[in-house]
Amino acid sequence: MATAVLSKYKLIIPSEHGSWSLTLVPFIIGAGVAAATSATPGAALGGLLCLLAVMGVFLSRQPVTLWLRITRGRGRRSQLPAARFWSLALLAAAGLAGLGLLSLGRWPVMWLALPAVAVLLLTAALTQLLGPRQLSTELIGVVGLALAAPAAYISVAGRIDALAWVLWALTAAHNVISILYVRLRIDERHNRATPQMAAWVVAAHVVCLIAAVGAALAGWLPALIALPVTALLLRAVFVAVRRPLVEDMKRFGFAEMGMGLAFAAVVILAFAL
Repeated sequence: MATAVLSKYKLIIPSEHGSWSLTLVPFIIGAGVAAATSATPGAALGGLLCLLAVMGVFLSRQPVTLWLRITRGRGRRSQLPAARFWSLALLAAAGLAGLGLLSLGRWPVMWLALPAVAVLLLTAALTQLLGPRQLSTELIGVVGLALAAPAAYISVAGRIDALAWVLWALTAAHNVISILYVRLRIDERHNRATPQMAAWVVAAHVVCLIAAVGAALAGWLPALIALPVTALLLRAVFVAVRRPLVEDMKRFGFAEMGMGLAFAAVVILAFAL
């Protein structure tokens, strides 16, 4: 029985492959900015424990969703033991990593535990009620994934301050425009995209650029961060006007991950300068 449950480890792999980037990019930004500006003793261990906690919650989403689906009679009951095991095991691992952070004095990170778990349960419930791949559910989910940024910042810096929340807002906005852009490209590939959809995507990028410039003028963000946000806006405008088709989804996915990592690198560099 135990072997059969353990052999179903693949059910923890998120079906939305882009969610890896939407989780790791905020984490990298939070940890990188903290390391560049205010790292403290125990920073490396704090960052590692935070990564384990973040990945535990992140990977638990799919088995938790499956567990809920089975209890509602919408899944195979033969998968229930595996879904229950991996849900509890991953959340327990995240909890143990959280205790490790507490032992390092990173207690402020616990302020993020409740909203992270709340988003996990909310998106799992909405997936059951509304069906998979609903835009509203995805937007709530990616905003929740951006909590990895303040969590990593607190774990490395050893404190919570205004910058932690600024990084959450920045990475949440980046996640939102990223998911809107990706959905537009996928809809275009399947002949579902409309000019109105493209206009909304461009408008979202414009709002993010205005917010970034405003934050820079207020002294909350380095001015350099407006540069990659502008590049993302220009890319969105090009796609909205030219409407190119995605020829290779795998290559497109890797390109998006590369763009996310490049964004993270510029943000960290901007704070380091």
